[in-house]
Amino acid sequence: MLLDFAIDIRPSGVQDSYRFEIGPLLDDQPRILRRDNLSILVLRRSAATIARLRETTAGLQDPQSRRSSQPAWANNPLRSRLPELFVSYATGTDYGCGLEIAASTVKEICGSARYDFAGRALAGDRQFPNLIIPDYNFSDDFRYLTIRP
Repeated sequence: MLLDFAIDIRPSGVQDSYRFEIGPLLDDQPRILRRDNLSILVLRRSAATIARLRETTAGLQDPQSRRSSQPAWANNPLRSRLPELFVSYATGTDYGCGLEIAASTVKEICGSARYDFAGRALAGDRQFPNLIIPDYNFSDDFRYLTIRP
């Protein structure tokens, strides 16, 4: 265990942190940010979407995110630091492919995996975890997003 903290064993191409300039975000229109080999999904959720996500648990594979990979602060129904802003890796958890936006959900490009706007896996033919939430912070003015992979 101590070895994990003493030695950085990440590949040489992985930086300590990545900073993305976000630009304006429209409600309920996810955006995928890319830098090097890192893809991040960022979304500003509307009040109606937040209310729907808080009330909906039917049709979800892991509604309480008990089997999910996320920081402790994201262990809530919205899986985020702030209710209106959602951030996850833009990689699916079924086959590990990229994500695309499909109506009011997010879909894995190479399979049938779908997620709601809290990154929770929707019920389907296969079992797979919720989207992975990275350790992240926004700048005070919300123009920049910093990811620590």
